[in-house]
Amino acid sequence: MNKKLFGALAALGSVALLTEFFVHGYLDVMYAERIPMGLMKRRENKKSDKSLREIHKFNAGENEWAKTKDIENIDLVNDRDIKLKGYYLPSEKESDVYVLFAHGYRSSHAGDPYNFIRFYHEEMNYNFMSVDHVTAGESEGDYLGFDYFEAEDMLRWVDYLTQRFGQDIKIILHGVSMGGATVCKMASRVPEQVKLIVSDCAYTSAKDELISVVKSAGLTNSAPLAFNLFNQVNKIFAKFDLKDTDVRDSVKNAKVPMLFVHGDADDFVPTRMVFELFELCGNEKDLLVIEGAAHAESILIGANAYKSKLKEFISKYI
Repeated sequence: MNKKLFGALAALGSVALLTEFFVHGYLDVMYAERIPMGLMKRRENKKSDKSLREIHKFNAGENEWAKTKDIENIDLVNDRDIKLKGYYLPSEKESDVYVLFAHGYRSSHAGDPYNFIRFYHEEMNYNFMSVDHVTAGESEGDYLGFDYFEAEDMLRWVDYLTQRFGQDIKIILHGVSMGGATVCKMASRVPEQVKLIVSDCAYTSAKDELISVVKSAGLTNSAPLAFNLFNQVNKIFAKFDLKDTDVRDSVKNAKVPMLFVHGDADDFVPTRMVFELFELCGNEKDLLVIEGAAHAESILIGANAYKSKLKEFISKYI
């Protein structure tokens, strides 16, 4: 075979293999979890075995408690004609306060939200609602949005609550990880029924978070280029720009008070991000950093401090 032809074919083959590898890597991160666990989830799960066992054990216990309650399943169709699922637990005492909870990346309504469901139901006597974001749990959809889709959908859920329960209700938005970024992204656009926001271990943007993950994998110098390539693929497949997930402007123009929570041992969403968001927040605000807590573990590691801070912060505004 002609050497030039052979070289050209070899080069094309290499490009094809690289493209296949890169696209599969993209789908691992962004596509509905019907394919093997991707880089983001693998990176998040690099906690110690003990840490994972403890948070999973805690969540399993809260789920068992939730199974004893009459939780209503709710269907909602978003602006993109995607069916979403919500899960509503009314207070056992009359209350006009509704907690609307946003879960994290590759989680569901029964993941991060259920780590707080018993607290809000038993200790605060509030109505509690969590949802499955697009691609998660029982909700439909092919691509998640790192808050781009989720914030819009959560605003629809806010509308659902006000339409169903009245214009005089009081809503608390609480989110963990991607859910924390989601409620941050909503902060400048919430209606008057939303009285405060709790953002737990949120990132400043998907760009910052993805670059941080790539750098932590040892690809420090190539991280920005990798993100740009990833984002170009995302524009083709999911049809949005990951740069539009930045929550800074929304936090800066927040319409309601915000409580920021983060673990100081979080190496998945770096703790430095919470300090930036706290400083940027243009409304009344508070900050709680839990010593020794890894990603999304603050409610486990610092339960007493977390619950105490929630009660204190909520009492100021509701």
